[in-house]
Amino acid sequence: MPALVLAQTFSGRVTSAFYAFERSDTANVTSRHARGYQVFQFDYGNENIAFRTFGQFDNDFSTRLAGDGKVRMYNFHLALKNIAQRVELKLGRQPVFAGAGIGTIDGAQVKVRAARWLHLKAFGGGLLPADQRFQIIDELKKNYMAGGQAVLSPNADWNIGLSYFNKHQRRAGYNALRADSIGNVFSLFVEPSDRAYEFTSLDASWNVRRTSFYGRGDYDMIGDQLSRAEFSIRSEVSSNLVFNGSYTFRSPRLPWNSIFSAFDIENNHEVEGGFYFRHKPTLRFYGNAAAIFYSDDESFRFTVGSECNFGSLSFVNRSGYAGNLNGINASLYYPLNNGKFMPNAQLSWASYKLEAKAGSRESLFSGAAGLLLRPWNVLTIDSQLQYLHNRFYANDARFLVRLQYWFFKKT
Repeated sequence: MPALVLAQTFSGRVTSAFYAFERSDTANVTSRHARGYQVFQFDYGNENIAFRTFGQFDNDFSTRLAGDGKVRMYNFHLALKNIAQRVELKLGRQPVFAGAGIGTIDGAQVKVRAARWLHLKAFGGGLLPADQRFQIIDELKKNYMAGGQAVLSPNADWNIGLSYFNKHQRRAGYNALRADSIGNVFSLFVEPSDRAYEFTSLDASWNVRRTSFYGRGDYDMIGDQLSRAEFSIRSEVSSNLVFNGSYTFRSPRLPWNSIFSAFDIENNHEVEGGFYFRHKPTLRFYGNAAAIFYSDDESFRFTVGSECNFGSLSFVNRSGYAGNLNGINASLYYPLNNGKFMPNAQLSWASYKLEAKAGSRESLFSGAAGLLLRPWNVLTIDSQLQYLHNRFYANDARFLVRLQYWFFKKT
């Protein structure tokens, strides 16, 4: 009997970075920082099983900051794939993307191909500690999230998704002064509820020849109100010209056990449109404009720009309630020796007002120059010098260097 041997793959990426800068904490008080980052990512498995990790270690070698010296784990899970040709099960620390449900959990996630046109997903687990350290969070019963999603695909051009998301997060209690019916003041310990979010969401996409439509609505089940509504369209008029447009309604998404949920925060509506034109493969143009409407005010923004083989140039404008700004951004990069050496530079200039009725405008200039070295395909070295100048930071200079090594093996 012939033996079935599955190919094993082992891949990884290790990145070491160093970032030096001087920070102005308050007037006449500065601190110097030399931060080091070590990022690692390893994947091992075959078509039936996989083990994935992704984490980071960071430390300041000049001025120690809170949280330094800890390993942050973003991904550490085992995936069992193709169970009965229909089920995938993930166990451990993992990201979740399921319609209304987005986040990272220490728990389980299962995906089921119930039919050719129906895919189901369910997830549940504890939240991560605030600093992403590699341990289970305290009071798991009050710090968890769970939910699910069903996706229907009647044909290749239609997708309809229905999802549910429930998140609980414990918040620290506090003492507050209260008064009784005759005016005697006393201290009361207030313990917020751990109930933070509960949403349902319905979304759908439809492709018709060169045009695609997308719509989505999120409903806040605790507040009993619509939280978000979105509709967008993208159309390829030709192989060189694309138009897009969208409408979005937003209600601020705040945890219900947060003090911020007690404030009266208003909704807003946003309308946006844009284009992308490829004059030729080496020269492209783009632009978009948007208006955001609040209850008694509005904001506007637009961007136009161009890209070519070795750089880009763009102009941005912001006006109205969200701020007033005119800015120009330019970048240039030029690969040499088949991409093994690539010098690059970026320049930005902006003129802005801190508030719409301010009499004078501020200006800001920033720039960066760097060099990328790739002596072998598996090794990349980046370095960059950054500079910023305005009225508040006369001369802000920073230096970044990064070394990245990756590998892939198949047996």
